[in-house]
Amino acid sequence: MKKDNVTHRGIITRIDPSSHSLTIHTEEDCKCEGCAVVAICNKSSDPAAEKGTVGEDVVIDVPDAAEFRVGQRVEVSAGSASTLRATLWALILPTVIFVSVLLGVNLGFPDSGCWAILLAFIALGIYDLGLWLFRRKLASKIAWQVTRLS
Repeated sequence: MKKDNVTHRGIITRIDPSSHSLTIHTEEDCKCEGCAVVAICNKSSDPAAEKGTVGEDVVIDVPDAAEFRVGQRVEVSAGSASTLRATLWALILPTVIFVSVLLGVNLGFPDSGCWAILLAFIALGIYDLGLWLFRRKLASKIAWQVTRLS
């Protein structure tokens, strides 16, 4: 896979053909701290998952979920276009919104002081709420490719 792709290898632990999703237990911990896709990656938050085990459960939506089987080794990757789109949603747009509101309030009301910062954070909160409300639709725009490993 290309270097700019987000790639994980793992084993399919669950298949849900009705929602076209695969649950994949990765071979190593997903170090997603710096990844823009993490906000919409559908990481499983299964409380029954064992602590101390290596790897994580990741839920991936794929159109051909019924063609896979539990226990199969796979590699999942998101291309550079998907990671750039996620970077736009998770990093660039919030920064633009914050700076725009901050500068707009300060230019319109020069004596606003801390209110400009407060309004900029409120704008970020509204944006984050929008991301959360439309997370399923946004996640469907991330094109995951699932490849069977031998």
